[in-house]
Amino acid sequence: MRKKRSFLAVVGLLVGTMSFAGGTAAYLSKSAGEVKNVFTAGSVKAQLTEAHWDTQKASKVYPGQILEKDPVVKNIGENSANVFLEVNVPMRSIAVLDGSTGRKTIRENRELFTFQADETKWTLLYQEKTSGNKKYIYGYKSVLNPGESTTPLFRKLAAVSYLEGELDASVSYDVPVIASVIQEQDGSKTMKEIYQEYLKQADIDQKEARG
Repeated sequence: MRKKRSFLAVVGLLVGTMSFAGGTAAYLSKSAGEVKNVFTAGSVKAQLTEAHWDTQKASKVYPGQILEKDPVVKNIGENSANVFLEVNVPMRSIAVLDGSTGRKTIRENRELFTFQADETKWTLLYQEKTSGNKKYIYGYKSVLNPGESTTPLFRKLAAVSYLEGELDASVSYDVPVIASVIQEQDGSKTMKEIYQEYLKQADIDQKEARG
């Protein structure tokens, strides 16, 4: 009898589909190296990379396994910039395996992936939870000069220790990583204030682009 499959996708710089088979194995079947999800406001240019994403290792991933994933932003323009990263983690009401007791937990709304942010270099500005998603927005504490790169927001991404039948086999789940960059702002402003300036400027730029 064929085993059911559920799908988890790790999406950011590299796009893949993670298939959970029979509650034991996971397969990352596809990965594309094109860099996407970089939005700028003002006269700045930036690049988003993940140097240690290994498509070979990601070709077979088990529940709870840790993947190397290290989003970094590089300033490739001529002006100094403030940088932000947004991470959207899918959430579903599922039971998982408790690592300390080995028992099935109660079903509740859980993030399907977890990460540990480098809070020495990045500061958490906002987090918002809905029934199907949790959004994190981080600001880089230092101004990024031309040619400089941020430290990775995080270095590893861990898949949930799911149990067979807990995830919908017909649905894929994405973890998009989005970079937002704005030309250096007044140093007296807080990171939250600068992020609000980015949102305003990005909106103006979009309206001007539409004519």
